[in-house]
Amino acid sequence: MRYRPNALSYKLGMGGIAFSVLGAFIGLNSMNPTSWFVIAKILLNVAILLVGFLCIEKTKSYSRKSSIALIVIGGVCAARIFWIPLLILIHYPQYQDAVATGDLSAQAEHSKYLGKTITGSRMQLTYLPENGYFRAITAIIFLVAAALLLIAAGVIGFQKSEKLNKYLASINIKK
Repeated sequence: MRYRPNALSYKLGMGGIAFSVLGAFIGLNSMNPTSWFVIAKILLNVAILLVGFLCIEKTKSYSRKSSIALIVIGGVCAARIFWIPLLILIHYPQYQDAVATGDLSAQAEHSKYLGKTITGSRMQLTYLPENGYFRAITAIIFLVAAALLLIAAGVIGFQKSEKLNKYLASINIKK
């Protein structure tokens, strides 16, 4: 273990970051770009990417603190489910009801949260269906996958670092 990197935690962590980016792309593409949510979401995603990648690299060399940090980042990814995807799930049906009834003030109110890829014309070129339910559920799936992979990477990294530290302590070598 001392001379081989922790490849499993590294691969799981990279998969978690990849799913986190995919979930962020869907969320950013579905939100109104003028809202403050977008700026906060971009900053949070940059922080997750930078700190996550740093922790994955350190976990590869059996760092206990970085493994714990990966578990925390996985928890943050799980908490992100209750932010943008939940906003889409709340405002999309209300926007649809407002369109059906012709209530322009309600449409404007819910359009503050939903992007033009959801509320725009049906002929718009998008890489995802315009359905807000599909977008929110897909983002939730990606964020759950990211959270599970990052937490698994952290737990496995923590277990392996504890195993290595026990072995090094048994032969009286400082890491």
